[in-house]
Amino acid sequence: MPKVNEDYIYKKKTQILDAAFVVFQQKPLYEMTMLDVIKEARISKGGIYRYFGDIDEVIIALLNRETAKNNYKHQIDELIASTDTTVRTIEALFDFLANYIHNSPATLGKFQFELTVYYANHPEKVEKFKSNLTEQENGQYFISTLFNEITKGVNKAEFQALFPLHDIFTFITTSIDGAVHKVVMQRCYNVNANPIDVRQMFKMISCSVVHMLGVK
Repeated sequence: MPKVNEDYIYKKKTQILDAAFVVFQQKPLYEMTMLDVIKEARISKGGIYRYFGDIDEVIIALLNRETAKNNYKHQIDELIASTDTTVRTIEALFDFLANYIHNSPATLGKFQFELTVYYANHPEKVEKFKSNLTEQENGQYFISTLFNEITKGVNKAEFQALFPLHDIFTFITTSIDGAVHKVVMQRCYNVNANPIDVRQMFKMISCSVVHMLGVK
């Protein structure tokens, strides 16, 4: 049997992932099956399993491919290097996230929301997905960077926090999750009739956080 080169493998995987993306646009992620992808890709059952072991591997690869187009870790590093005070860093991080959400394709939000539903129905698969998804790494990097900057500000006595940091951090993650949920439901499912100003929403969250930190 002739040896298959890397270019051929890349093209076949791309063909499969392109087909999976079409399927994803037609039905929820948690209802996708290998048979759906096989039919759309017009590939044999044996052919698809040479490249992906199951539908989970297809979804992970597809999500990582789409996320790679919007990777922002290096942008966060550049942002941190360009600000001169912790307060400005915090404000800039929230501005960055607002713009990222505003400019991101709706498909990323659909992925994230439907992945949450998938996790709820298949808790045994959560670790498999989270350990392989680059979007998870992006989100964690943003949060860890934000929390580290706040902690450094407190340690340098730039802030006199009005509440325990744990509670402020909980407020931040809850507020971000709520804002993202609102945006996704409107963009992908037309649930919210009134337009959502993402930038204004995150400006309010940023102002609230700075206030709770008791900026001197």
